[in-house]
Amino acid sequence: MKKFRILVTWGLMIDYLVKNKSLLRNKKVIFDFLKSKYFLKEKELKNIIYKYDGLICGDDEINKNILDLGKNLKVISKWGTGVDSLDVNYAKKKGIKIFNVPDAFSDSVAQLALSFILIFSRRVIETHEAVKNGDWPKFSGFSLKDKTLGIIGFGNIGQKLANLALMFNMKIIFYDIKKTKLLIKKKKNIISASKNNLLKKSDIVVLCCNLNKTSFKLIKMSDFKLMKNHAGIISVARGFIINEKDLIKALKKKIISFAALDVFEQEPLRKSNPLKSIKNCVLSSHNAFNTVEQVNDVNIKTLKNLFKGLKIKK
Repeated sequence: MKKFRILVTWGLMIDYLVKNKSLLRNKKVIFDFLKSKYFLKEKELKNIIYKYDGLICGDDEINKNILDLGKNLKVISKWGTGVDSLDVNYAKKKGIKIFNVPDAFSDSVAQLALSFILIFSRRVIETHEAVKNGDWPKFSGFSLKDKTLGIIGFGNIGQKLANLALMFNMKIIFYDIKKTKLLIKKKKNIISASKNNLLKKSDIVVLCCNLNKTSFKLIKMSDFKLMKNHAGIISVARGFIINEKDLIKALKKKIISFAALDVFEQEPLRKSNPLKSIKNCVLSSHNAFNTVEQVNDVNIKTLKNLFKGLKIKK
């Protein structure tokens, strides 16, 4: 009986398979692990990809060259939702089945976005640092009630964030290039707007959109200048949606008041990146997805997608 050889490159998936050793004893599949600290580049894959019938990957560089070299590839099961690191159209032309896990982390990502909002509204980090340094400050925060939250990208994550924000009696305006089906029952205080109007009216802007040709560097200096001086921007989307150089200028010149970022143009963030020295900018490590419950769920679904693509009954 022919066995399918599978390369697994995403660390959390590797950890899951190692912990669940019974999965490694599947008679139809051989798993090989190639773990990297962040993600694999073309040079790390090009000499080995020909060996494999299937791939379970994270944000690895799966370009045309890798797909051509992967002569035996039948299925790619992407861990998570985003597939912008993978040349999906070319893969499909070659007859390679592509799977991801839609809506994989919307609860977790919305939760982190809300955390950023709360941190800034009560100046949590500023107070924390001051107390650790021996001070006892009484910084004034701001109430979320009646503040306007602008959400760019109103899919699953955007709408779940809106639901959370409504509990604080915030007003919600959203911008999405797609016709949006509202899944929210409580539709009062939720309106759609153009991107420019959203930027002008919002007290906090959160980016929840996918990265594609229309969203690449969607937010630049001209957009920051439309925002209120006291407003801030939060991104739990993808790094290249914001022009990072323009954001740095906007923060330093106090065109906007604050920013919180889970994603960046280059990851991991370089030591020399100026964002690290800006006090009113909170940084995370592309980790919005990472709650124990949702990671475990995606591990299971990613494996099911692989078996589905190979037509293996688990």
